Formats: sequence, structure tokens, C-alpha cells
Amino acid sequence: MAPVRKLAVITGGNSGIGLAIARRLLGSESAKEHEFRVVLACRNQGKGEAARAELLAAHPLSQVDLVELDTSSVASVERAASALRAMSLEAGGVHLLFCNAGAMAIESLDLWGIVSGLFSHPIAFFESSEALRQKRGLITHDGLGETFQTNVFGHYLLIARLTGLMAVGSRVVWTGSSASQLEFTPSDYQHVWGSKPYESSKYIVDQIAIPLDQRLRPLGIRCVVAEPGNVCTNFLAGLELPLFHYLILGVFYFIRFALGLARFTITADTAAVACCYAALEGDVDARVKYHSEATRLGAPYVRAKALNHNKDTGAFLMGRLDGLVKRFDEEKKETKD
Repeated sequence: MAPVRKLAVITGGNSGIGLAIARRLLGSESAKEHEFRVVLACRNQGKGEAARAELLAAHPLSQVDLVELDTSSVASVERAASALRAMSLEAGGVHLLFCNAGAMAIESLDLWGIVSGLFSHPIAFFESSEALRQKRGLITHDGLGETFQTNVFGHYLLIARLTGLMAVGSRVVWTGSSASQLEFTPSDYQHVWGSKPYESSKYIVDQIAIPLDQRLRPLGIRCVVAEPGNVCTNFLAGLELPLFHYLILGVFYFIRFALGLARFTITADTAAVACCYAALEGDVDARVKYHSEATRLGAPYVRAKALNHNKDTGAFLMGRLDGLVKRFDEEKKETKD
């Protein structure tokens, strides 16, 4: 009888860092020991099927499943949680949950931001999103800030729904961002009207990681944040400017090789190293963020750095997120009644 495989759920697993995490789980030395059953939880089922086919072609003896999940929809999260509940009964629980799905609603290039950034702080400019103008005022069907719900609350709700199904020794790994220290304001914590909703959402991830780990740890669950570094993924696809993408790619390689800036990981496979390290390492610390880095020639490694955390802000945000979970619980109960 074949051993039961541990269940690893990856949100946004059909492309970019999410797909790279899946490849690493199925192809690394650790996979021979753990034998994971990988679940790609993603919004676009067509792309999900293509990603699943790619993984199975490379690892024909592996088990890869697909679950529809749109983290910007409470109803979708609820359906996905139900599907994962059935899988967890077969696998003895959920063992890894990668909160990786994310979105940045790009409106256009910010020409002034590009010019001022290049002339005043050229290296830091390429570590930020100053070149991009993000859309403001986006609200989901559930009445929440779109980027906030996609990047944070959808995952928080999924964690709440899966907590009772997670095995002892399991991990929740958030994909963070170096841009997380920009433009957060408590009065607009969902950052609906600010200019940097993506950065604000990643700041929230940093602030809730420690209190969430403290809540889950008595249950045998750990919660940590991994930082992928500067990577060229499909975030720029919406601009339909392929030449700009290749220009950025070339600049990234030049900066890493010429200046030795290790955080320019560039490729999704290198960027995913810290996520997998945080998931599989024997002991982890929620007070640090695990950073993917690379040598000049691209060899990946992981560096742990102190998490920029404010206790009061973390408590404030946990309260807001818990309040939203309660609100949707009550709405679901009223619908059933």
C-alpha cells in the first residue's frame, strides 16, 4: 500500500512563484522524504490545468490536484475550503498552506515616478514599484478593497476555515514583499483610496504574521513570511509592453552581476527558495522574514532578517480581520436561516 502523501496547498499555483514552489516540492531532495500531494488553488482553471499538465509531465509519479480559488471572493474561498476539507480527510490534514496568490492592479506606467526615481535613487528605484501607477477605489463584490481582499483577507479567511483541518507540525507560509513598508494608514487600512494598495497589503502580511503564529502555535501550526526578492514574473503582463519587461529583466541581471545585490533573484525558481525553506526547515522563527537571495551568477540561498513588526499595528489589524471573518460568518448563518 502506497504511503499517504502530505497535502500542500499553493494559492496562485498556476504561474510565477506559486508554480515554482510546486516544482520545488515535487523535484527537491526533500520531496523524496515527504512525498507531497500538491494542490494548485487558483482562479484561472485553464491556466491551472496547463500548470498541472506541466508538473505531471516532469514528475509523472506525483499527485497534483486543482481547486478553483479566487481570493477576492468570499464565496470562492468557502467553496475552495470545502473542496480542501475533503482532500484533507484523505491526507490526514493539510500540511502546508502557501498564501501566495497576489495581485497588483496596474493602471499605467508612472513616467514622473520613473524619471525622479532613476535620477534620485536609481538602485532603490528598481527595488520598488515607483514605475507603476496603481488603480484606486477598487471594491469587490463583498464590499472590500480589491487588493486587500485578494492579497490578505481571502487568505486570512481560508486559514480560518482550514485551521481545524491542519495537521500538527503544519506550516502557513505567506509570500511577502520588500515593498511592504510603504504608505500604510490605519484610517484606510484596506488602502482603497491610497496610491500603493499592493504595498499596503504586503505591510499587513508582515504585521499579522507574528500574532497569527502566536494564535496557531498551540495547535501545532506555524506561520511565517518569506520574501522572494526582486523577481520578474507576470505582474507586468497587463501593460502589454513586452519590450519594457525585457528591459527590466536586463537591468536586473546587470544590477545583480555588476553590483552584487543579492536580493535580485530575477527568476521565479530562485525566488521560491525562501518559501520552500520556510515550509520545510526543521525549525522556523516567526519573528524573522526568510529572504530568497542569489549570488552574482544566480546560485540561490536563504537569509533570515528581522521582521519589521509593530505590536500595536498587528493587534489592530488582527482585530479588523477577525471582525470581517465574524461578519461573513453571520451573513452565512443568516442565509442558511
